[in-house]
Parts: sequence; structure tokens; C-alpha cells
Amino acid sequence: MKSLVSQRQFFHSHRAQPMAWEQVVSDRDSEDEVDDDVADLEDRRMLDDFVDVTKDEKQMMHMWNSFVRKQRVLADGHIPWACEAFTKLYGHDLVQAPALKW
Repeated sequence: MKSLVSQRQFFHSHRAQPMAWEQVVSDRDSEDEVDDDVADLEDRRMLDDFVDVTKDEKQMMHMWNSFVRKQRVLADGHIPWACEAFTKLYGHDLVQAPALKW
């Protein structure tokens, strides 16, 4: 039976990427891990679906979404820190783009 199972190709359920046999039989479950590149791509795709939002507003929303996902901003109490850290990280970009500065 093991030989039949080991011949199959298994895929990650979220990323749809092929899994190595060692990953299939491992005790470790990586499905809860977030692939930031994939999450950013999905975020951009969802934001592109909005028709009543400007390109600059979408860019700002994507920057914020990516930032809070990577920094694990999870609670309302984190927001003051997150806003300050976001402006320190992206302040130069925000000042350089008039539409983002608004």
C-alpha cells in the first residue's frame, strides 16, 4: 500500500504547490503558514475587482494590508503602533506621491 501512496503527487491545499514525500509523511503541518508573496498577489487581485476606487487608493490599501499581515497586527490596541510604524516605513513614498499624500 505504501508504494501506491508514495507514487502519488500531493499538493499543498492553499498554495497548490507540489509536496515532497517527506512533507507528506511529516508530523508537521505547514498549512497555517502564510506565504507573503501569494497573499500579496491575492490581495492585489481582490483590490483590482473594485471599480469605484482609484489606482492610488488601491495602492495605499495594498501597502496597508501587506504591512498589517507581515507585522501581525491583530488587535485594535496595535493600531496606534501600526500607524506610526507604517508611516516610518512608507513615509518617504507617501510624501513623494501627491495622490497618496492625500
